[in-house]
Amino acid sequence: MTELGEEMFDGLLHDSHLCHPEDLVDLVTKHAAPVGLHDPALYLADLQQVSLVRVPRGRQHPPIEPVERHPVDTTAIGRVYRHNQVRNVPIDGGRFHIWIPLLEGVERIGVLRLTVDGTPQGLIDPVIARRARRLASLVALLVVTKKAYSDTLVELTRRSDLSLSAEMQWGLLPPLTFSTERIVVAGALEPAYQVAGDTFDYGVVDDGVHVALFDAAGHDLTSAVVVGLAAAAYRRGRRAGLDLLELGDEIDATLANRFGPPDLVTGVLAHFDAAAGKLQWVLRGHPPPVVFRDGKWIKTLELKPGLPMGIGLRRPTELGTVQLEPGDRLIFYTDGVTEARDEQGEEFGLERLVDFVIRADADRLPAPETLRRLIRSILDHQHGHLQDDATVLLIEWLR
Repeated sequence: MTELGEEMFDGLLHDSHLCHPEDLVDLVTKHAAPVGLHDPALYLADLQQVSLVRVPRGRQHPPIEPVERHPVDTTAIGRVYRHNQVRNVPIDGGRFHIWIPLLEGVERIGVLRLTVDGTPQGLIDPVIARRARRLASLVALLVVTKKAYSDTLVELTRRSDLSLSAEMQWGLLPPLTFSTERIVVAGALEPAYQVAGDTFDYGVVDDGVHVALFDAAGHDLTSAVVVGLAAAAYRRGRRAGLDLLELGDEIDATLANRFGPPDLVTGVLAHFDAAAGKLQWVLRGHPPPVVFRDGKWIKTLELKPGLPMGIGLRRPTELGTVQLEPGDRLIFYTDGVTEARDEQGEEFGLERLVDFVIRADADRLPAPETLRRLIRSILDHQHGHLQDDATVLLIEWLR
C-alpha cells in the first residue's frame, strides 16, 4: 500500500512536467485511481471568491466552459473553502466523497473532491485519508504552476471580461495571501474587473515583511500605468536596499520624471520586523493604518502626512515607529474603502471598517476570509457598484 502511494506521487510529479494544463484532471485521475482515490473533481475559486467553478476534464474545442458553479457563501463546498476544513460525506454503496481545500501556503486556490471506498465498519481508512490530503497539496501546487501560463484556467475563474487597466493590475500583483510561521499578509481589491488606480505589493526579507499600498489619481488606463510604475519603482528600490524615506523619494522622482501633476499617487510604505515586533511606516498623502489587538481598535497610526508621490519636491517626510505585540493585526486601506457611499450618500466609513474587523476577530476568522467578507460588505454597501477602487491589505503577527 505504501509503495503504491509512492508510485502515485512519483508518477504524478514526473508526468506533470509536460502536462497540458487542460489535461490536469485526467492526469490526477490516472495516477490516483490505483491507490483508491477515484473520480477527482477540481473546483477553483473565481476572481472575486464569490463562487467555485468546476474544471472540465480534457481539452475541448471551442474553449471549455464551466460545468458547475457553486456559491462560496451558501453551499457545503463553499464552507470547505471558507473554513479550510476537510469534509467527509457518505454516498451510496458505502463510499465517501472527501472534500479537501486546495492551499498554496495559506492562499486558497479551490477545493478538490475525491471518491473513496469505506471500510467494512463504514469509515474511511486513515491511510486513504492521509493520501487524499497529500494529493490535494500536490494538486494545489500544480494548479498554481499551470495557471501561470494557461489562459483556459484563468478564463474559468473570470465571470466577465477584465478592462485593460484591470488586466494590467492583476498581472502586476503578488499573490493575494502569503504566510510564514510568524506573519500573514492578505490583500484584496475591487472592483475586480474594472480596477485601475489601486495596487499593493509586499516582499519578505529575513524575519520581516515590506508592504506598500498605492492609490493613483483617477480611475482610467492612465491611472493604471501611473500606479504600475509606482509599484515597479517600489520593488526596484526595496530590492536595492533603500529605506522607507528613500523609497518614497525614489518613487516620487520616478513618477515626476515621466508624468508629474496631476498624475499623482498617494501611498503608505511600511516595514514590519517580526523578530523585534517593530513597525516603521511613512505616509505620502495616504490614510493611516489601523492597529487591532485582542479584538479591539488600539490605535490609528497617524503621522504628519508627506506629499503625494509624483510632484517631484523632496520635502521632509516623517517616519513613524511603533512596537507591536504578538497577535496584532494591521489594516492598510485606500480611501475608496471608507468613502464608498450608498444610495443615501452615507459613507462606509472608518468606524464601519473597524467594527467589521473586530467582529471577524471575535469569530476567529483567518486573515484571508476576513478580507473576503470585508470586500463583500463594501460591495453590498454600494449595491455592487463601487465609485472608486477599494483596496485593503492586512498583516497579522502570529502568536
